[in-house]
Amino acid sequence: MRHSSTYLPKKIDFSTVTFWDTDFDNIDWERHADFVIERVFGFGTENERQIVVKLYGLHRLKQFADNFVPSIFNRNVKENLSNVISQTSL
Repeated sequence: MRHSSTYLPKKIDFSTVTFWDTDFDNIDWERHADFVIERVFGFGTENERQIVVKLYGLHRLKQFADNFVPSIFNRNVKENLSNVISQTSL
């Protein structure tokens, strides 16, 4: 469930690097939540991470982090998530 029922990210909110291989206009923010979280916390900027926090909320990010299994391609996702969660929880 999305944290903010009225907020939807805009293409301008993200760098072209973060979703380099994805048609941004076809992202279903609910159905593709795990993909979005992994992509942004793996390759996104700090600003993009804050957008995802606003979009999904800390509870959803914590759920994702608890179930996330890193690979050689996305090892920094869990660390980036943990940093944002701990900073935002203060």
